[in-house]
Amino acid sequence: MTEKVVMMSGSDRDRLLSDYRSRYHQFGYSPKTLGWDKGKQNIRFDVLTSQWDLKGKRILDVGCGFGDLNLFLQNKGISDYKYVGIDVVDELIQEAKIRNAHNGNAEISYICGDFLTFESVDRFDYVISSGAFNRKFFGELDNYTFIEECMSKALNLCNEGIAFDFLSDKVDYQYEHTFHSAPERILGMAYKWSRNVLLRNDYMPFEFCLFIFKDDSFDKKDTVFRRYWMTSEERSL
Repeated sequence: MTEKVVMMSGSDRDRLLSDYRSRYHQFGYSPKTLGWDKGKQNIRFDVLTSQWDLKGKRILDVGCGFGDLNLFLQNKGISDYKYVGIDVVDELIQEAKIRNAHNGNAEISYICGDFLTFESVDRFDYVISSGAFNRKFFGELDNYTFIEECMSKALNLCNEGIAFDFLSDKVDYQYEHTFHSAPERILGMAYKWSRNVLLRNDYMPFEFCLFIFKDDSFDKKDTVFRRYWMTSEERSL
């Protein structure tokens, strides 16, 4: 039996494409086109990439927009990585190919398509996504179902881990069109795949970032994740 692919409704997809295209024609290459109007994108990128050394790694950027994560990595001096950005809005992908298609020794490519139907013969070390889960669906698809399916797909595509960011529901108000995730519910999803998880809500009060590390092995003698020792400078008793 063929497994049913979870997808947003046609009306939600049409609304998404219309909104992004309208903002693109109004603002062009600007964070405002992507729905960010307060200039904090690099803070998000800094947090999303904070747990890994990305030099020489293979990175998939889901909902990549203009591919600005690639520009962020370039400005950080990271090199020799493979970056693939995927986004459903063709205008954003075409702009990304013009603006962020080169980065020293890095291998850069972009794909216009739906992540949940994306097929890849290559595997990635990390899957990163910024802003892809902040839009409320009004059709039959439940936002939490969409998030969980994206987590599952990302973990199947990667070797080491994923980093997704979210709008929090611990806010003073919410817009009608935005989706605000409950951090405790997102954390509960993560534990389905790994015991080695990290939720960061220490950089902005109304946003948070979730990391799922695929390696949750540990030494039964000291009950510390092996990944922790591999990333720590020293091991104390």
